[in-house]
Formats: sequence, C-alpha cells, structure tokens
Amino acid sequence: ALGGSHTKMSASVDKSAIFMDDTPKQVKKKINKEAFSGGQPTEQEHRELGGNPDVDVAYQYLTYFLEDDAELEKVAKDYRSGELLTGHLKARCVFVLNDLLGQFQTRRKDITDELVLQYMNPDRKFRFKGSDTLKPFIG
Repeated sequence: ALGGSHTKMSASVDKSAIFMDDTPKQVKKKINKEAFSGGQPTEQEHRELGGNPDVDVAYQYLTYFLEDDAELEKVAKDYRSGELLTGHLKARCVFVLNDLLGQFQTRRKDITDELVLQYMNPDRKFRFKGSDTLKPFIG
C-alpha cells in the first residue's frame, strides 16, 4: 500500500496502490503525493540524520523492480546517510515503475481474445526442452 505497512491496498481506493493500467502521470502523482516516506521532515534534518529505506514505500518498490542489486544497495546506503533525498528516491522509483508498466502495457495491447483462447485450450500441446515432439502437459 502506498500509505505504508500500516495501511491496506484497495481496488476501490485509487490512491492506495499503483495499478498495471496507471499512466506515467498517475504513477508520478501517486508516488510523489501518496507514497509513505522514510525521510525526515526537512531537507536539513534528512541530510543530518538520513532516511529509513526499510519503511520508505518508494524504496520498497525498488527492492522488487530494480534489477541492479549494486544500485539498490547504493540507494539504501545513500538514503540512510542523507546523501540521497526523498525526492530523488521517489524520482528513481517513478522512472523504474513507468518503464516496467510501459513495457507491460505495450505487450498487453498485442493480446487478443483468440490468443487467450489458444493458451487456455486444455488440449494444447507443449514442446519441452530437449524434445522435438509436441506433448500434452500433464500437471
């Protein structure tokens, strides 16, 4: 939930989460306005005391969607030290989420009802790695 671990996500409350059909503008607004921050009340205090990425929602999103572990570690270190400000952390989160959602939304446009029916066909045959023949999937 965007409000932090003490709140719930709800499909009926648009501001409670990032949804797969959100626009880049909606993602930016939700992260910047609604996402709970682990930062300090003022920039000066944040630079002196640092932030807490363990409760920061933007950082938590990055732990799932930022593929570079070294960058994620640097983000946490810099945020804790006060070198990285909350606004910059949120901007990085917005960039990563919008990239992911953009890719998803582009691929989703290519899905037709016919393609869904093809995948849902219980008689569909599968080609398993190392085999040249099609076989039914037995799960």
